[in-house]
Amino acid sequence: MKKGLVLLVFIFGNIISGMAETKLNIVPTPNKIVMGEGTFMVKRGLSISTDDVRDFSALYLQEKLNGALDFPVQITTAKGGKNTIIFITDSTIPAEGYKLTVTPENVTIASSDMGGKYYGVQTLLQLFPAGIYSGASLRLKEYPLEAVTIEDAPRFSYRGFMLDVSRTFFDLDYLRSYIDWMSAHKLNRLHLHLTDDNGWRIEIKKYPELTTKGAWRGKDELIPPTYLSGDERYGGYYTQKEMKELIKYAQERNIMIIPEFDLPGHALSSTKVFGNVTCGTTTDAPSACGEFDNVWCVGKESNFKILENILKELASIFPSPYLNIGGDEVIFDYWRQCPDCQAVMEREGFKDVEELHGYFVRRMEKIINKLGKVMMGWDDIQDFGGLNPTSTVVAWRSQSKGVESIKKGQPTIMQAAQYLYVDMQYTPAERGHSWAAIIPLDRIYSYDPLQDMELTPEEEKLVLGVQAGLWTELMQFPPRFSEYQVFPRLCAVAETGWSAKEDKNYEDFHSRLVNKHYDRLYSMGIAFRVEPPKVVYEDSELKVTLPYPSAVVRYTTDGTEPTSASKVYSGKIITNTPEDFRFSTFFSRDLHSIAVAAENVTLHHYITPKVKVETDIPIWEKSKLEDLTTYNFNKRVRTKERLQAGQTLTYIFDEPVECNTIHIPTGYTNIPFYGVSNGYVEYSYDGVNFIKGEEFYRYHAYIRNPEKGVKAVRIVITGPNDGYSCNFQNLKIE
Repeated sequence: MKKGLVLLVFIFGNIISGMAETKLNIVPTPNKIVMGEGTFMVKRGLSISTDDVRDFSALYLQEKLNGALDFPVQITTAKGGKNTIIFITDSTIPAEGYKLTVTPENVTIASSDMGGKYYGVQTLLQLFPAGIYSGASLRLKEYPLEAVTIEDAPRFSYRGFMLDVSRTFFDLDYLRSYIDWMSAHKLNRLHLHLTDDNGWRIEIKKYPELTTKGAWRGKDELIPPTYLSGDERYGGYYTQKEMKELIKYAQERNIMIIPEFDLPGHALSSTKVFGNVTCGTTTDAPSACGEFDNVWCVGKESNFKILENILKELASIFPSPYLNIGGDEVIFDYWRQCPDCQAVMEREGFKDVEELHGYFVRRMEKIINKLGKVMMGWDDIQDFGGLNPTSTVVAWRSQSKGVESIKKGQPTIMQAAQYLYVDMQYTPAERGHSWAAIIPLDRIYSYDPLQDMELTPEEEKLVLGVQAGLWTELMQFPPRFSEYQVFPRLCAVAETGWSAKEDKNYEDFHSRLVNKHYDRLYSMGIAFRVEPPKVVYEDSELKVTLPYPSAVVRYTTDGTEPTSASKVYSGKIITNTPEDFRFSTFFSRDLHSIAVAAENVTLHHYITPKVKVETDIPIWEKSKLEDLTTYNFNKRVRTKERLQAGQTLTYIFDEPVECNTIHIPTGYTNIPFYGVSNGYVEYSYDGVNFIKGEEFYRYHAYIRNPEKGVKAVRIVITGPNDGYSCNFQNLKIE
């Protein structure tokens, strides 16, 4: 994750400014900061005093300091002394809290537990130059730390991040990076969404086919291709040995890994493997992600033994007190048609098929409790009541679902999608989903787990904390896009979970980010999202508003994206061709914002000739084929089923169209989802004879520089597309 020479240059360039700072710029902001007098000079002879030389926090601090300083730092059990960082045990300090004291003589970190000790170290590191996180040698001969006392403890005990590793598989090195990044922000729960329709990611020794077959998707695999996996075999999994090693890595950094085995829906990767665990009925109802046959049958008693065996192995792998069963977005149509499920309804006296969901959840709860664990699940699990009072709900659908859960007496973690789903777009111009909300940084920072709640003091205790979530169907490309979506939004969530509500202030938070914390994120190797400038065109002038005072904005005048070599914006730009300008904020040579144009200038002047559309592809009943003739780029036409080889869709113009480029987009607007993954485009000058053009690449194809007017454009399907259906769009003709 390191960036070589560019990173080193950047780090050294920022050391001096860091030394001159008087504002601490700590993220998340501590509960109490009292500045003292004088400085503690970090210099040769510095040692770390602790009761146990094998203590991880001490070793971690030693590693960071040895990387930054021009001299070695020793760990000793000797008590006190000058020029020493001293760890102290103080039972009066709250769990995970610490007291960091810097005086001219020494530095002390007092805590009552391992978590507090580790977090005291993290705060101490934030007093050093940002480059201390890089692993690159800063060779500091000495460094002044301002005298200060920081008393700090978390607001909530649960401060989490959910990572979906089913849709996009992240290798162990990448997970370790996320653990490092989380722990630096005092987050303490990593919720791994290990199974879904699109891949099974954890080894179960009793059922090896769950990973030999269920962990892979593609053209010839058990799981069909989705999310641009296409014809290539895509997937992976973690062995039990690997996961246990990762758990230890996380534990050392005060992070608990919580496994999620999603049931009874979102389960194609397991139902396909076992085959006979479904209802054996047909339905036209796909899952929320478009997959069929993905729901476990509730009426087959043998299923519960299989599930118990799987949960037993998960319980043996993960020391976490929680086993998460998901329980969300179940398609009840399967159960409604199933004789076995109907027999359960009759036996139990259920009047509605949805009651089978509550029955299933309670069966899982008993199994999990028997294993000595607490059941956790999405807020769907509490819809039918009857849960054990320890069973823990993750409220995702809305804030009100969290209130509902708490009123039923369930411990609850707040993950309201409208604020905390970081796969959502930052702005309408950027990639990501928007179904829950557009979530800019200030919106996610504004969230409070207790907002819009009228709770008693006892009910408030049931709010365990807060969690952000990243669903990863859009993360397969470009590389490291997950970091763009997650940071700096996860910094905001960390502050929500840790800092006192009255201490939160967005302007101050943003100031801390841009003054120092962005430097830290960069040194950690995080490809975080850089804020673009705002640009408007008024009175023949392009007026640029910087996203923060020190931002460097570069621009081009030919419609191309700016590079690190592009001209730096420094003042007034007068022009009659504002549509040709693009602007980006550059944090470093290799890290910059998206390119933007003036908000009030139309970027493209598309040609809109009269056109009709013909196809032999079954179209979803709620779609209208004529929507592809409107040149409304928010319109999409959805197919009824997965595309098949030999199918075509043809755009026929009334008259041949003279143009430079015809862009044929498919899928969703602005996100790579449900488009043509196997096919090509061809075009005709006379409407009869066609010339083969480009293959579709990531759901897009182009006709470039045709020799004369184009009479027709045809999409030819050569194989099944990723996803159970496809969206076609209007042509973009220039």
